[in-house]
Amino acid sequence: MMRHNGMVRKLTGLLLAVLLSLVVVGPIHAVEDNAIVAESLRAIFAAGQADTGSAEANEDLQAIRDIYVVRDFKPIWVRDSGPKTKAKALLAELKISGVHGLSPSFYHVADIEALMGADDPDELARLDMLLSGAVVEYGGDLANGRVGRSIAPAENAVEPVMMTPARFVAGAEAAENLRDFAGALLNEDYRYVRLIAKLGEFTRIEESGRWPAIDANGPGIAPGKRDPRIGNIRTLLMLSGDLPITDLGGETLDESMQDAVRSFQTRHGLEPTGAIDSPTLGEMAVPVSERIRQIKVNLERRRWQNRDLGPDNVYINLAAGEVKVVRDGRSEQFLHVIGSPDLPTFFGEISGLEVDPAGSSKVALTVASPFVDRLAGEEGDRTIAVSEIDSLAGDIAVGHMPEGITLDALLAAGEPASVSFEKPVPLFVTFVTAWANRDGTVHFRRDTQGRDATIARLLQLD
Repeated sequence: MMRHNGMVRKLTGLLLAVLLSLVVVGPIHAVEDNAIVAESLRAIFAAGQADTGSAEANEDLQAIRDIYVVRDFKPIWVRDSGPKTKAKALLAELKISGVHGLSPSFYHVADIEALMGADDPDELARLDMLLSGAVVEYGGDLANGRVGRSIAPAENAVEPVMMTPARFVAGAEAAENLRDFAGALLNEDYRYVRLIAKLGEFTRIEESGRWPAIDANGPGIAPGKRDPRIGNIRTLLMLSGDLPITDLGGETLDESMQDAVRSFQTRHGLEPTGAIDSPTLGEMAVPVSERIRQIKVNLERRRWQNRDLGPDNVYINLAAGEVKVVRDGRSEQFLHVIGSPDLPTFFGEISGLEVDPAGSSKVALTVASPFVDRLAGEEGDRTIAVSEIDSLAGDIAVGHMPEGITLDALLAAGEPASVSFEKPVPLFVTFVTAWANRDGTVHFRRDTQGRDATIARLLQLD
């Protein structure tokens, strides 16, 4: 299974804390109705036959056992008479894990569902353990992504972060449904939420059967020209939100159609000419099922962004070749990556800058990270090359240089110099091929390195 081994031990420890707290604060009944299942659970552990259904949780089975020991083996999710409401709520949440691009099969939903009508104590004990294992695994997947750095280090080099017991308890106490549990574990990045909405939208389009097939091998279509393919292209542009649904038009690439094509081209990283050339036809020919797969892959990448970057940061998307400078929570500058070594997703810090007035790259930003030492105007083994590096360095230097020191003064001095920022600037480097903007538009980039295929395989999307 695809997990970070240390993560399970921490998650199971948190689950123990949650369950202990639930025992303490929960109502005390004079007569318990779970003693029979408790004996089945005791016997399962005594016989060495305990199984949560999760390889990750089973790796630290002693911690799982401790959860039940502290409860005198009383079940968590069931009673002698059958599943609790909390168990049904958890199953419901697991069944819709597809909204996150995850598969319910990861959480042994079929086995859980088959046991929901059980009245045999041994079967109910098995159900209780399966649900406990599902909590550990689903929680870890939402908090840090399913494809951990131990599985795909060339793609994900992010250190997992821990859920706090308070957040875990808040989720576990949502007995009617565990939607709050899921939400509390996710990073609060609005880009993740927007991409979830796009996954739902594209899934509905696929189910409608309306997404047209476009031939990528045909000739291009120039502005003002007629072509029998325009009807299908018009439908595609309406479904993708580039063309107003009221613009029925005809088979001519007219002005309104050209505007829609420019919008489509912009969203796919193409030159917005308004003409339907070969690269544009290639993007139009991508089936909706492939777009859905692409969105699911990038939801996983968003889960790797498991911490707040803060109001000031530098965000580099290698798939788009884009460097974004964020100040006070707003994107203020966009530059281009013009070369970089092969890099996984990782966090770092821009710790200062270097000045070499006589060098080919007069200014470079120094980086503290496992993979990159510098952002500069030229590519190197541990350097990301960025266009207009002087502009980038000057923008970042404002508010971060020590008092009395300016970039202009360092350049004017004519001597090599290095300066450390008083407060490092968070840096995040990733490879995202699908994202949704605030205006509701969804953007795609071709995966020229074949990296989407790796994540899709590990997520069992193919």
